[in-house]
Amino acid sequence: MSSPDVVSLLENSKELDRVRKEQEEILLEINKLHKKLQTRQRQLNEGMSPEVVEKPGDTSLARLKVLYTQAKDLSESEARKR
Repeated sequence: MSSPDVVSLLENSKELDRVRKEQEEILLEINKLHKKLQTRQRQLNEGMSPEVVEKPGDTSLARLKVLYTQAKDLSESEARKR
């Protein structure tokens, strides 16, 4: 293996590590939002009024959509780099 090949492999490896770390951070945030939304659903099922459960200005679902889009983009980026 030539020196430029090794350098290229190392660069790709570093980029893959960066992408995977970013994916992990997004996944953690997605899981936090899911837990928050599940708690709200339980509160609704227990008879709490929706006004108590859903706070004004809450953008959890919109944020979740953005996170899923970012995760998809990172996954596609990772697949291209392999």
